[in-house]
Amino acid sequence: MRCRVISLLPVLTALPLLAGCATNAIQLETAGTVQARGREAVLATTAYFDAIELRRREAAAALVASDPSCLPATPLRIQVPTAPTVPPAPLCLANEAPAPGYTAFEIDIGSSPRAVLEPRVALLAAIGGYADALAAILDAPKTDVSAEITAFADQADRLARFANFVAGTDLPNVNAAVAREQGQSVVALIAFANDLAREARQTRNVRALVVERGAVVDRALASLSVQVLTWGRGAARNADDLYSNALFRTYLRNRTSLTAEQREQLAARVFAAREAAKQGPLRAAEVADAIDLTAKAQAGLRDALAGRLSPQQRRAAARLNIDRITRALGLIASIATPA
Repeated sequence: MRCRVISLLPVLTALPLLAGCATNAIQLETAGTVQARGREAVLATTAYFDAIELRRREAAAALVASDPSCLPATPLRIQVPTAPTVPPAPLCLANEAPAPGYTAFEIDIGSSPRAVLEPRVALLAAIGGYADALAAILDAPKTDVSAEITAFADQADRLARFANFVAGTDLPNVNAAVAREQGQSVVALIAFANDLAREARQTRNVRALVVERGAVVDRALASLSVQVLTWGRGAARNADDLYSNALFRTYLRNRTSLTAEQREQLAARVFAAREAAKQGPLRAAEVADAIDLTAKAQAGLRDALAGRLSPQQRRAAARLNIDRITRALGLIASIATPA
């Protein structure tokens, strides 16, 4: 329904109506911004995943092409020298033992960036919607946030399709304690979202649940931050490292038979791959920073709900923390957008 003031009404009657219009405008503004930033983040990360997937395939092809002993199979079993003076040997092994002075090493391109980051971005967007609902309650304590809470619960439930993510087993080289914490925190957050949804039409009950159990969101976000940093230090750079090493090996083996122009082109690819290898951990660290900003925002909203604040203080807290959420989602969108 449109908010408008009928000129025949007394001024004192019109003022509360105008205030109600302003409040609704604030709610619509914050909700629209969070939703738009969430869509931007998801679309940008999809493009980012596709670009990384292409580089992973190129890395695998370059490694196989770098030595005639290799076949296009995964995982690859290669042998690497243990000392700088060992004689040359084929890169890839079948079932045979490594040559003297070499050790065998199995290479997998690693977990897909899409499989690793997609559920984390989805969870972050869901928590953005949850924070939007908290901000709406702060802005107008008796407002109906059932739509926002129900959407949050629906988004949380959809995370169940990422079975390995929920189980905490989707990241390589993560110790059991970290994996267990991820699984437990995600399961607890899904349960919290469903309990909120059951009370969605009772703002007082929603508020009480948030104050009492909202720390499960802190726990899930803290786990996400650790997980993304772990992935960035390891798997995120493996493909680009592998790609640059394979190209460099190809250069060494073929430099005498290549023209100067061909050597220049191959050398340029080596340098580009080495530079790209630096970006994986940096981007992962920036995503972790965005997660931390989201954690600060929703914790600030929860603290404001638990405190005794004036209407002006409540609205200031709502605006501050919604701004943090939108900046976090916007940061993810800009990080994920291919250069």
